[in-house]
Amino acid sequence: MKPEINDYYNQIAHLYDTDRFGNSYGRFIDAQERVILSRLLPPTDQHNVLDVGCGTGRFLDYATHGLDGSAAMLDVAHQKHPGKQLTQGDVMATPFDPASFDAAFCMHVVMHLEQSDLGNLLGEMHRILKPNGYFVFDFPSKSRRSLLGFKSKNWHGRNAYSLSEVTDLANWNWEVQFKQGILFLPIHRFPPTVRPLLHAFDTLICRSFLKKYASYLVVSLRKK
Repeated sequence: MKPEINDYYNQIAHLYDTDRFGNSYGRFIDAQERVILSRLLPPTDQHNVLDVGCGTGRFLDYATHGLDGSAAMLDVAHQKHPGKQLTQGDVMATPFDPASFDAAFCMHVVMHLEQSDLGNLLGEMHRILKPNGYFVFDFPSKSRRSLLGFKSKNWHGRNAYSLSEVTDLANWNWEVQFKQGILFLPIHRFPPTVRPLLHAFDTLICRSFLKKYASYLVVSLRKK
């Protein structure tokens, strides 16, 4: 991860949870993500699970370990989850031994990488996972961005992929187990009081053939 990205998150760490997920829009996304993670990840009392790019620890209740490049974000995560094993490091070159984890997940991180870096990340996750281990991650949808004509101007959300591109990258030694979208509807355009009522409908669309047009896509890969 580039130094300027870690510097940015160091500066906003103390406000991150409130600013990003302390409102109805953030809670909408968080709820969809939690349903998926609850379904895909193994229990932490029996398995080692790594939250890759754990930030302030929003999803550390699904993990035994957390990794992040921002010291300030990790400070917040440690206050919220003092029992978790947290490590500062680069998600592209983790400090962990081979076959250390039964599963790993990575949310809202791939979107900050260079377009060509996803293959390297998959290689690193393959290295630290045990045989048949799972890697769950999200990424911006290329179909959605093409539909809306969106182009990133900096490192924030700088890339996007199609499901077929991710599948092609993973084919060498992964098996695709799960695919789903997150946030199909333009929730930010609906009144806050209405947003919770749309959750089930949005999730239904994100599971359908229209999933590729959701804002983000989530896949689960099993290590061969």
